[in-house]
Amino acid sequence: PPRPIAPPQLLGVGPTYLLIQLNANSIIGDGPIILKEVEYRMTSGSWTETHAVNAPTYKLWHLDPDTEYEIRVLLTRPGEGGTGLPGPPLITRTKCAGKTE
Repeated sequence: PPRPIAPPQLLGVGPTYLLIQLNANSIIGDGPIILKEVEYRMTSGSWTETHAVNAPTYKLWHLDPDTEYEIRVLLTRPGEGGTGLPGPPLITRTKCAGKTE
């Protein structure tokens, strides 16, 4: 199954959002890729959310300010057992809430 070689790239950051580039073009394993998913969680938490993505970039909304998140990409090819392991994580932090300058 396909797996990204590189972690997602951070394109933008705010107090409640992170804008990432999936970075899913360089893969290990077989394609074609039929589904890309972004999996993310607070690094201090155990919950994980997963969202299907059909664009090269994705904006994670409704995040907590000044919180560290771990973001990974999952890729799926057709057929049984087609979802690969998550790619390497991007670990990043949202900005502090407060006045913008």
